[in-house]
Amino acid sequence: MKITVNDILNATGGNLLNGSLDTIIDGFSTNSKEIATLAEKNVLFVPVMGEKVDGHLFIPAAIAAGSKAFFIRKGHKMPDDIGDTAAIEVEDTVSALQTTALWYREKFDIPVIGITGSVGKTTTKEMVAAALSSINIHKTKGNANSQVGLPITLFGIEPNNKAAIIEMGMSEPHEMEKLAKTARPNYGIFTNVGSAHIGNLGSKENILIEKLHMTDYFTDKDILFINSDDELLMELTKPDSKYRPKNVKNIVTFGTSEEADFYATSISVSGEGTDFVANYKSAEGKLTSEHIHLNTLGLHNVRNALAAIAIAMELGISPAASKEGLSEYEPLKMRGNILKAGGLTIIDDTYNASPDSMKAAIQIIGEMRGGIEPIRRRFAVFADVLELGEDAKSEHFGVGEYIKNYNKEDSSHRINYLVTIGTDSEHIGFGATSDILETNPITKHCSTNADAISYLKTLLKTGDAIVVKGSRGMHTEEIVHALLKSV
Repeated sequence: MKITVNDILNATGGNLLNGSLDTIIDGFSTNSKEIATLAEKNVLFVPVMGEKVDGHLFIPAAIAAGSKAFFIRKGHKMPDDIGDTAAIEVEDTVSALQTTALWYREKFDIPVIGITGSVGKTTTKEMVAAALSSINIHKTKGNANSQVGLPITLFGIEPNNKAAIIEMGMSEPHEMEKLAKTARPNYGIFTNVGSAHIGNLGSKENILIEKLHMTDYFTDKDILFINSDDELLMELTKPDSKYRPKNVKNIVTFGTSEEADFYATSISVSGEGTDFVANYKSAEGKLTSEHIHLNTLGLHNVRNALAAIAIAMELGISPAASKEGLSEYEPLKMRGNILKAGGLTIIDDTYNASPDSMKAAIQIIGEMRGGIEPIRRRFAVFADVLELGEDAKSEHFGVGEYIKNYNKEDSSHRINYLVTIGTDSEHIGFGATSDILETNPITKHCSTNADAISYLKTLLKTGDAIVVKGSRGMHTEEIVHALLKSV
């Protein structure tokens, strides 16, 4: 990616206050400390106006680190001693970044696949990339899916790319509208509607409406792929749906019911991963199937893989070919990794959490079969889910009720121990024991990760399986690291 300051001025309508129109830019950053690590690039620094810190304060540091240009919001004082660094005055620095990214994105006539949902965006993105591994693709790095991360991701598209896979996250009203205006996806994958960020948006229905703005720039030929196991998403398929945007003309479904366009059967989970049969109609309309193996666990990952297969097929890559890429997929760190040590099976799912993903984690560990190393007891270690607002207690309680009901329905593979950490997570334990049942887990609430580690070390034995999960701010990876060191 190489553009000039003049290109940026044309895209943003900004004013050049210093420097040359011909300065070449091939990188953008909002972090002055990062610029030194991008020494091979001509970086434009984007100062972000935060709630507590004004990014304009770091312009001198960015210049000292090697930045070749910077945005400056109209009305801000120009820093001293900027030399020949290009200074571009704009109305809003983040909006200018997005507008420039849109200008750049429109130079490429390639499929852009947008991925949203309450949980599973990053995993689905990685699985789509795996399914499309036979062609040259560009994808979001990590989970850079915000109003800043998404435009910077778009600048990574190269002329030899045949498709771009863009993760689109939002946590507040009108955010997805800005992301869609910048990325203009041709295809959209909607993984699910959960309660993540419900504190900001008020209801699942509001979350659905907000996330559907991903399709704001769809044309009649563009396609939305949705999870058929999500009741609220399936409302979009009804002729009289009040939620379906008028410009969404084509919907493809994926899930576990035979009514879906792509559906899974014969699902089995072991310590080595997940196997299932993907069923779909061929181009000739004949029902066809492929056996798929994933090096990760859980029904939610089966759905993610089905979405990837469906997208790949739409782009001309057969399931027989895309399954080869999926077989090479490895989960990102802290996103459902299977770790075996000292006779323990540890599922490290500590990157983040929502009530729905916690329920999925219960399914994962409950469905696991040990094979040659039988699983004797199952432990769920859950920390607080943050950003639930006034629904925090009820949402955590609901996770506990889910565990209670799961144990009741499948007592031979039940959760034997439930350990909760933090404040609101205590209500998971209350929900799990809200009825007096023989199948209820033994519960223990801890204030800190250190307390949970000490408690677990007194209990864990060879043959135990443990899943660890919590919001990013709870740092539950500390528990996984401590358990690995102790065996």
